[in-house]
Amino acid sequence: MLLTTIVLISGLLMTPSDSSQLELQPGDRIAIVGNTFAERMQLDGQFEALLHAAYPDHDLSIRNLGWSGDELALQPRPLNFIGMDEWLSRHQTDVLIGCFGMNESFAGDEGIRQFRADLQKWITDRQAQKYNGESSPRLVLVSPIAHEDLGEPLPDGREHNFVLRRYVDAMREIATSNNVIFIDLLAPTLEAIERGDGPLTINGIHPNHTGYRLMVCAMGDQLGIDLPGDGVDEEGVLLKEHELLRQAILAKNRLFFQRWRPTNTEYVYGRRHEPFGSQNFPDEMKKLDQLVAESDARIWKMSPGRPGCVITEEEY
Repeated sequence: MLLTTIVLISGLLMTPSDSSQLELQPGDRIAIVGNTFAERMQLDGQFEALLHAAYPDHDLSIRNLGWSGDELALQPRPLNFIGMDEWLSRHQTDVLIGCFGMNESFAGDEGIRQFRADLQKWITDRQAQKYNGESSPRLVLVSPIAHEDLGEPLPDGREHNFVLRRYVDAMREIATSNNVIFIDLLAPTLEAIERGDGPLTINGIHPNHTGYRLMVCAMGDQLGIDLPGDGVDEEGVLLKEHELLRQAILAKNRLFFQRWRPTNTEYVYGRRHEPFGSQNFPDEMKKLDQLVAESDARIWKMSPGRPGCVITEEEY
């Protein structure tokens, strides 16, 4: 039931408007920022794998800078932690994908006005930057998903979904007025929930592996990405190749996570970075940079296989 449904979604949503299409260029450097939805994408790898499969000769470099709990205007960090703009500049970001709105929605209807102001400021500030040294980043704004009812003792999400709809409408309006690509994940998840597909989340609002499969199909469709078709793959060779690609992406993500969010940042950025951090960690950070770059090169050489919209069971 679920597999059939998601394959059908892939076909039904393949008519995005021109304004929603993302045109990736060879060598593009992509960064993903935002809340828990964004951060957990690095543990899943399906979206990155889809991009590499759709653009196998582009040598895309993708970094996940998501941080659980991040909001547009509230992003707590450890003492002396390097700012987001600097990380985006270090990556020479060409395309910036921002996932926001879920945390902010818990402020209810009373918070929508502030959310609109924060979103406009976030877009304006990002468009004023030239992280790649030449041009403003191409922005993609991703909405929150629907709140899934997983039964007691968790909230059923009914009232929350009404609020989420208003936040997503605000996101769509502001994105359109700023010529920013917008991805609506609320509608496809509501439809899937109403059909009885799922469970799609681990707690009602954070996707599981199956949920991310649905989101990846929806994101690809709305971005105008030509998802590789299922075709004939009787032995599952192409799917196996794609899974190997995803595993390589997960390995790269684990390395980069240790680079940008190393364990015990007090010794790397904080009050105890001297004398030990200043003497030892720069070499270790350089080594991690090297390992991540080598991981990128390994990914570029791999056969991308064919993702389709096939579900595999996995927990993380």
